[in-house]
Amino acid sequence: MNKVVFLVSGGGGSLKFVYYALQTLKMNVQVIGVIADRDCAALEFASKKNIYSKKIKYNLNHTVELQQELKKLAPDVVVTNIHKIIDIETLSQFPDRFINLHYSLLPAFGGVIGMETIVQAKMQNVGFIGGTCHMVNEEVDAGKILYQSCFSVNWEKDESVIDTVFKSSCLALLGGIFSVSGIVTNQNEQLVINEKNVLFSPPLPFSAGFISDEFWQQIAN
Repeated sequence: MNKVVFLVSGGGGSLKFVYYALQTLKMNVQVIGVIADRDCAALEFASKKNIYSKKIKYNLNHTVELQQELKKLAPDVVVTNIHKIIDIETLSQFPDRFINLHYSLLPAFGGVIGMETIVQAKMQNVGFIGGTCHMVNEEVDAGKILYQSCFSVNWEKDESVIDTVFKSSCLALLGGIFSVSGIVTNQNEQLVINEKNVLFSPPLPFSAGFISDEFWQQIAN
């Protein structure tokens, strides 16, 4: 079994997506731990689902607890949704296992946090937007790109840009998890999300037929 650990600080939307998607797809991948640097909704979700969860102190000057937890859990993939930069020593102890989800088409808007990327994209009137799942290295948002989602945007008419970016980015993150885990299954090159044709590069390594309004609703709850 390929083991996934999430490092979290916030609401846990992408954590919920990955958890429910893996349950539905019944692949040999499982979320086995959630580690937070503060009390947050993501930590509460893990507790409700009986996933191992732990709140720790973590910053660039206090790295021991995180390293201890990761050594104990021995994950194959670590998703860095935590609102902190991961220190080089921790990255080196678990090489090629840390991945991150960024709400832009990197390298555009690298270093910008959360959905602020969309605010900046709108200010610059970009024509295409999406999400990027990438490896984590010592330089912020500069690791090897694993998956990207992309769709066209009309800022005057489109009312669901944030939602479409989030949903397509979750799929890119799941593709990244599968990529690091060495799993390849059925492939879908394009999906329709909020009436937008969304492209993925490379093609998604799983069938996304399980995606429905009901599926997204359980993540919103």
